[in-house]
Amino acid sequence: MRTPVTSMIIDSHVHLLPDRLAAKIRKFFVDRGSPRLLYPYECDAALGELRRAGIARCWSLPYAHRGGVASGLNRWMAETFAGDPFVVPGATVHPEDDVEAVVREAIEELELPVFKLHCSVGKFAPDDRRLDPLWRRVSDTGRPTVVHTGSAPEGTATEEEVRAVGRTAGRFPSARIIIAHFGAPAVAATLGLLRQTEHVYADLCPVVADPVELTRASIAGLERRILFGSDTPTVAVSIEDSLERVRAWRLTAQEEAAVLGGTAEDLLGAAPPTATPPAVSARTGA
Repeated sequence: MRTPVTSMIIDSHVHLLPDRLAAKIRKFFVDRGSPRLLYPYECDAALGELRRAGIARCWSLPYAHRGGVASGLNRWMAETFAGDPFVVPGATVHPEDDVEAVVREAIEELELPVFKLHCSVGKFAPDDRRLDPLWRRVSDTGRPTVVHTGSAPEGTATEEEVRAVGRTAGRFPSARIIIAHFGAPAVAATLGLLRQTEHVYADLCPVVADPVELTRASIAGLERRILFGSDTPTVAVSIEDSLERVRAWRLTAQEEAAVLGGTAEDLLGAAPPTATPPAVSARTGA
């Protein structure tokens, strides 16, 4: 009989964004005939759904679709969620930015503890050399960086695009890189990369309506390199169903606790808490 798992559940892949931006993202999916997305995109409403599903803490991950928007989005994240015990606010950057300046502001001034890159939305490759200032700083500070690799509009990745993450990991072996959506459908390539590296991880977010397909045997030995994530609010799979898929593996209590939150907490351990800025913006801001 397994010891009950009492550790808190951390959702390491959530998008709580300014309302106008969140509405545009929702329209993108609706206009393309997406399956019904289960959760409201408005920030407070989405937070309520996370809490109702038993989530104790979440990482909110912004992403920049072009150069010039990351700094403002990062500042909104820091101001909106300053001191919030539930939300860990993230930062982003685009290779067309002054990457060094944006990353320096996010780390030194805003003290955001996690980064997110979205390759398909931003139309860049995971191993774009313009991002080297980011990889140097996150290597030095221990900040985890979630990378949604791939170039397809639907957000899927190929084996070559997963290998591009591996090339970055090879150049920056201390960088803690989390492959979003387990690189689906290139899951086998992601599993291989996790086994070949020390600091590459992957999260379990569905790709809209498609859960990541993994077996207990396939993840053996990698239980502490996998993070739970729901992709709320842009998802057609419920948080509860995603949690049940993890529990169906019948991991040990310690392994399950790691997947559902322990590893996420460990990854944040090297990053400082969020700064408290002088003013807090409205959540509906741009």
